[in-house]
Amino acid sequence: LFGTNQVPSLVDQQYVHYILLGCKSELGGVTDELCRARAEVERLEGRVGQIKGVISELEALLHPIRRLPTDIMAKVFEFCVYESQGYARLDVKHAPLSLSQVCRSWRKLVFALPCLWKMVRVDFSTSSLNWYRLMHSQATAMRLWISRSRPAPVSLFLTSYNRVIPSPFVALLDMEIKEAGPRLRELSLRFPTLALCGLLSFTQTPLEFLEYLHLQSTDLSSSSGSIPPLIFQSAPSLRRLSITCHNLDMCQHQVPWAQLTELSLQYHSNPHWDQTHSNHLTILVRCPNLRTCSLGLGRITEDIVSDSIPPVTLPHLSTLNVNTYLQTPYLKLFFGALRLPKLRSFDVKNAIRGSGSLFDETECFRLLNRAAETVESVSLCRVDVSDVKLSSCLSQLPHLKSLRLYPGRRGLNHDLVAMLTLPSSVTRHGGRTHHQRTVCPSLESLGLRCSVSVAVDAVVALVDSRRQFEPRLKCFSLQLAGKNDRGDEIIHTLKARLSGHVDDGLQLIFPL
Repeated sequence: LFGTNQVPSLVDQQYVHYILLGCKSELGGVTDELCRARAEVERLEGRVGQIKGVISELEALLHPIRRLPTDIMAKVFEFCVYESQGYARLDVKHAPLSLSQVCRSWRKLVFALPCLWKMVRVDFSTSSLNWYRLMHSQATAMRLWISRSRPAPVSLFLTSYNRVIPSPFVALLDMEIKEAGPRLRELSLRFPTLALCGLLSFTQTPLEFLEYLHLQSTDLSSSSGSIPPLIFQSAPSLRRLSITCHNLDMCQHQVPWAQLTELSLQYHSNPHWDQTHSNHLTILVRCPNLRTCSLGLGRITEDIVSDSIPPVTLPHLSTLNVNTYLQTPYLKLFFGALRLPKLRSFDVKNAIRGSGSLFDETECFRLLNRAAETVESVSLCRVDVSDVKLSSCLSQLPHLKSLRLYPGRRGLNHDLVAMLTLPSSVTRHGGRTHHQRTVCPSLESLGLRCSVSVAVDAVVALVDSRRQFEPRLKCFSLQLAGKNDRGDEIIHTLKARLSGHVDDGLQLIFPL
C-alpha cells in the first residue's frame, strides 16, 4: 500500500495497527537508551574536564617559571613594564598592575620590586562630572605608587589639559610632588599656567637625584600669565631642562646653568601671538657644558646694543634647533655671536606658516660656515633664501651627511634640484675615482620640498647622480606643495623610475 492512494482493508488496518504499536514500543526503548547514552557522555565529558584540570595543575607545578630565580623574574617584569609598553601608567590593564593580578606570589613579588614603580605617567585630563573625585583618586593612587618605589629614584610625568583646575587639588598635587622631591629623577609637568605656578614648591627641597625637568603650559590663551622664576635650593644632578610656554623671560631664574647638557626654551602657543623672551645669549654664556640646545626666538624683552654683545662660545654643543617667530635685529646678533666649534646638527624653522624668511639668513649661514668642518646635518624649514647664497653656504660643508630643504611658498624654485645634482664628468687618479662635487660631497640623506611643476627627469637625474659614487645617497624624501592629481602622477612616475635604486637599498619617502 505504500506509494499508492488505495484505502487499506479492515485486515490491512489491523495489521498496520499491530506494526505501529511495535514501532512505538521500539522507539521508546531506543529513546531511553539514547538518554542513558547521553548521560554517560556527559559524565565522561565531565570526567575528561576534571582529568584535564588535574593535568593542567600538575603541569603547572612542573612549569619552569616556578623555578625561575627572583632576580630573573624581576628582569622579566621590568621588561614588561619598560621595554614592552615603553612606560608605566595607572591602569590595571597594563603592567605592573596587570602582573599583580596573575597569582598571589606574583602580586607579592611585584609589590616588593621598587624598580617596577620607578616611573609613572598620569593624565589628569577628564570631562567627567565627578572631576574632583576622580582627580583625588588618581592622586591617591599616585602617592601609593611612589611609596612602592622606595628607596629607588622616581620619574613622574603628569599632564592635564583641563582649562580650570580647582586650587585644592593643585595644592594636594603640589604636596605629593614636594614629598617625592628628594627622590625625583625625572619630572614632567604639563598643566595650564595658573596650575603650573602652584606646582613648583618642589624646587625648595633638596633635589639630589633630579636629572630632567620639563615644564609646559597647556593654555590656549596668551593672557594666562607666565611661569614664575625657578629658584632651586639644590639640584646637583640636573642635566636636562625644558621649558615650554608663551613667555621665556629667564632673567630671574636661578638654575644651575653650568651643569646643564640639554636646554630647551620653546613656545607652546599660537604662532601669531606675541612671543617674548629675554636675551638667550646671557643664558647660553652660563651653559658651557651644553650638548643640545633648542630655542624659540621672538620679541626680546630688553634693549641690546650690538657692540655690547661679545662672542658666546659653547665648546661642546653638537645640536642646535631654532624656531623663529619675528623679524628683529636680535636674530642677526644672536647668530653672529655664537661660536660652536663642535656643531654637528643645525635646524632652523620659520614657525609662522605661509611666511618666508624671518631673519638675516646671511648670519645664519655664517654660523654654519664657522662650523663647516664639523657640521653633518642641516635642516631649513620654511626659510626662503636665494640660490646663490644657499649654494655658497652648502659648498663649504664638505662633511654634510643629511640635508633638509623645505622652503616656504615663495621659495619653491627648482634650481635646488639642479644645484644638488652631481656633474657627470669623472676622472681617475692613482686608481681611485674622483668626480666634481661642488655641493655636499658626503650627502647620504636628502629631503626637498618642491611644487608640482618640478621636472621628473631632473629629480631622477639628481638621485641617479647621488647613487653612482660613494658615499651613496641612502634616503631621499620629496614633499610636493599643493599636492593634486599632478602630484599623484609625479609620485607614481618617480616610484616607477627609481624602483631600481629602491631595490638596491635606497629609502624613498613622499611625505604628505
